[in-house]
Amino acid sequence: MKDLKLEKQQKTDMVLALRHYLTHELDVEIGSLQVEILVDHLAEVIGPVFYNKGLRDAHEAVLQRMEYAAADIDLLERSIPRR
Repeated sequence: MKDLKLEKQQKTDMVLALRHYLTHELDVEIGSLQVEILVDHLAEVIGPVFYNKGLRDAHEAVLQRMEYAAADIDLLERSIPRR
C-alpha cells in the first residue's frame, strides 16, 4: 500500500475539525502544529483500517455488479428453435 498522501486543503480541514472537536467537546486546547502531528499519527495508525474497509466495500460492490451483469446476460440468451 502506498503511503497516505493528503492534499494540503484536506489536511488543513482535518486539522481545523479535530482542533474544534478537542476544544469544544473535550475542553482541550492544543496548537495547530500538535493537532497536525496528531492527524499524521491517526492517519498512520487508523488510516489502514478505514482503507481496508473501503477496499472490502468496493470489492463487495463489484461482485454484486458482476452478479447483476451475469443475470442480464442470462436474459439475453436465446433458445435454439426445435424442428
